[in-house]
Amino acid sequence: MPRLAFITLLLLLAGCSASTRYTINVNVLSFIPQSQRSLNIPTGYYLVVYPGLEGQLVPLPLSLDILEGGQITIQGTVTNTGSILMSGNYEIRLAPESDTNLGDNSGGDVGLGKTNFSVAAGQSQAISTTVTLSATENSAAFNIIKSGSFRIAIRVEVNSNGGRFDLTTARVRVTGRPFAVIK
Repeated sequence: MPRLAFITLLLLLAGCSASTRYTINVNVLSFIPQSQRSLNIPTGYYLVVYPGLEGQLVPLPLSLDILEGGQITIQGTVTNTGSILMSGNYEIRLAPESDTNLGDNSGGDVGLGKTNFSVAAGQSQAISTTVTLSATENSAAFNIIKSGSFRIAIRVEVNSNGGRFDLTTARVRVTGRPFAVIK
């Protein structure tokens, strides 16, 4: 019996070691109702922060003492329902929880992964952007996520005869350790 207790203790200590890493995968779409995952684009010049200027609040379910990295992935489809070329761009907007205007470049919000698109009349185009976050790559966004809960949105700018922007994937993944042995 003492041998079994020793092995159990050893396994528990190994699980709590400084090398233990956790990966938190947050499906941002789970916070957005199905009916609001499409954006209708009117004729002419159109600029919008989607799903709204306040963005979507993403609460991190677990606090990581040491955040080592992260990744934001956005996927969807742009559909041109008009009769002329649709051109534009989108970018991921990230802000601290306290910033409720993700379109004004103040209060801490930052833009990431700006992507251009051109869609012929009557056609659709798949879009996909993945942004890596670390202390050296996209460090402003990394620090926002590191602070805990944050807001995320997509800024869409389009010139068109009408169309649709459908969001199919919005994920935030962070990796870190639950505690620091030495700070």
